[in-house]
Amino acid sequence: MKLLEHYQIMILNLKQKNIDIPITTSKLSSLLSCSMRNTKIIIRKMQDAGWISWVPGKGRGNYSTINLLLDIDSLAIEEAKKIATTKTIDESIQFVKGYCISPNLQRDFIDWLFYKLEKDESSPQVDRLRFPSYRPLPVLDPMLVNRRTENHIMRHLFNQLVYFNELTKQHEPQLAHTFNHNENFTVWKFYLRKGVKFHHGKEMTAEDVCYSFQRHKEKSSAYHWIMENIDNVVAINTYTVKFICRRPIVYFLHLIASLGGSIIPKNENFSYTPVGTGPFLLLENTEDKLTLGVHKGFFETRPQMDEITMYFFPQLYDNKQSIDKKSAEHMNFYHYPYYQRKSNNFNQVTSTDRGSKLLTLNVNSGILANDRFLREAILHFLPPEKLISQLSGNRFLSASRLLSDFETRDSCYRDVTIGRINLNKSLYSGEPLHLYSYTGAGNELDGKWLQEQLNKEGIHVHLHFLSYEELHSHSLSFSADMLLGEALVDESVLYTYLSSFLGEHSLLTHHLPNHHKNNINELTKTFYTEKGILTFLKEIEMDLCKQFSHIHLYRLEQFAIYPSYLQNIHINALGWVDYTKLWYNYENRNKGINP
Repeated sequence: MKLLEHYQIMILNLKQKNIDIPITTSKLSSLLSCSMRNTKIIIRKMQDAGWISWVPGKGRGNYSTINLLLDIDSLAIEEAKKIATTKTIDESIQFVKGYCISPNLQRDFIDWLFYKLEKDESSPQVDRLRFPSYRPLPVLDPMLVNRRTENHIMRHLFNQLVYFNELTKQHEPQLAHTFNHNENFTVWKFYLRKGVKFHHGKEMTAEDVCYSFQRHKEKSSAYHWIMENIDNVVAINTYTVKFICRRPIVYFLHLIASLGGSIIPKNENFSYTPVGTGPFLLLENTEDKLTLGVHKGFFETRPQMDEITMYFFPQLYDNKQSIDKKSAEHMNFYHYPYYQRKSNNFNQVTSTDRGSKLLTLNVNSGILANDRFLREAILHFLPPEKLISQLSGNRFLSASRLLSDFETRDSCYRDVTIGRINLNKSLYSGEPLHLYSYTGAGNELDGKWLQEQLNKEGIHVHLHFLSYEELHSHSLSFSADMLLGEALVDESVLYTYLSSFLGEHSLLTHHLPNHHKNNINELTKTFYTEKGILTFLKEIEMDLCKQFSHIHLYRLEQFAIYPSYLQNIHINALGWVDYTKLWYNYENRNKGINP
């Protein structure tokens, strides 16, 4: 065991610094799990290093005094900096994670480290983006997960037959070079590009397309819903695929363009590394970091970035922007505003999130189901502005609808007095309400805040935080009175509504009133235009709001903080930067625009 590890044990167990602490050598030996002889050697080394002062007791068994002079943080950071080179970045990060270092110092170290790596980079021809994030991403299979960060990474790993152009608001060819359908939208044909290669070199064919969609027929798939009205997917030949629908699906392209439409190789085992056709491939994915490398055989324009690496530091998420500490001046890139950065050497792009934090109320079963007054009371007891003010972070703007385009001033109105009037009218008599959510994404802080606000008004809430996978394996329609999580949006407004009301991993789906489920399921029996379907779904949302079946809380402010020589920053609908558009302008860097 290294000397620093012994010092950390002392810090954690003695829990006092710059104070004389009485202790026997025997007790210290037991604490360090060392022999008496080794303990005395450790004490001497720490004294010589200036970490402790030690006054030995006189006589066998008498108390000595120890004074811990230094913080473990600064010692560990100093040692990590000695380790750090372009070849040992992982070792230095692992070293820091092994000690109880404050989030502030972790951020300082990350800034220092990324700047050092950038200066020491031996090959300017290899463009790397390095930045911290807050949690590992062990599952990157669209069949199993539909979550913001995973979706963002998977967009860079996979392609679909068509994609939705955010500027033109039209679907355009991608893996398919063209497509068509019959008159009543029940048969769709897609004609594949030739020579499209997966990351491991195999050419994509119609068989791969069929396999990619057929696996969503498993009810465990996050995209099971996109296959519910599709009878069959047939490979007509190597480069032609036919979808046969049991009902007219005028919005079919919205389903095909979703992440559920990602094309993977037939019979591919995703337990190790996901394989797609996308602009980047997965080089490494561990508890500590995720690295994407450019797909050199990409069928469209090759990205300018060669590598993207996310380093996972769980303590860094949800820190308040008002940390009273001067920002480090140098970095490669940041997605979160860990500091209030004041340096003019950095550019900052912000974007209000199109999605929202969402609380759903169970209107089908349980205490809330037949008590509209209680549901309305809960709405008024949870003012988003207060939540945003008290928890801050990048919580930014009140929300009351799936999309801000359809919000009105009245829809965000909250009044505690109205809430109390409705609570008195309700049938509530003190029973506990069970709120479920998944760990991470600020849900723990949000959940505790919601619990405190409702408890103040006499509504008792029990919190249940599960892993994302565990949450979606529960019978949430019955066990949860409330669900807390994110309502994700897409570039396509229509797809946003469809996935929110039909998607297996959508919180709204679990608590959607049964009569609305039936209405939506009947939607395609009548021939609708896309505009007509969207109007119908917006009317359902309005009715849900009137019934107080769900509460949108807030939208996040998303950030990209970057040196000016990093060009073409574009924040996508998921609130992340599109890596395919980035490039370094070395001329600007060499001119000293950024140190």
